[in-house]
Amino acid sequence: MSPIVAGRFESLASAEDAARTLFTRGFSVWDVSIMSMRQGANGAAPAAGVMLAACVSNGLDSVVVDVLREAGASDVERAQGSWECGQWTDFDPATHGEPVQDGEGEFWPRPLAREAVAEQSTGNEDPGSELEHYVERKRVEHD
Repeated sequence: MSPIVAGRFESLASAEDAARTLFTRGFSVWDVSIMSMRQGANGAAPAAGVMLAACVSNGLDSVVVDVLREAGASDVERAQGSWECGQWTDFDPATHGEPVQDGEGEFWPRPLAREAVAEQSTGNEDPGSELEHYVERKRVEHD
């Protein structure tokens, strides 16, 4: 069984955009799969759309979580499954994995940089140091 992170998209174009982003971040076509969310075998119809799944045996699951969220995926989840030749072979649209919690990902919470820019500056600081101090304060508050 392989570790998988997946998310649902409303359109194929959105899922393909997310896949291209994953490719630019080092994932190969063998790591990413897009599947249709059609009616299940038992007649149960899961939410419409397409599912993008990525095999994360490389340990980069937080990168996938961030990319899926940035691309607008819903129902982001972790699962275990059979991954062969770039496909999640035992994918069942009626079965769900473990939902990814808010705040999970490589870059928790995403609005951090925007808030840091809003902080007052004298203009004399090293540009990176303000952001580093702001992020450190937010991490301490978060923990």
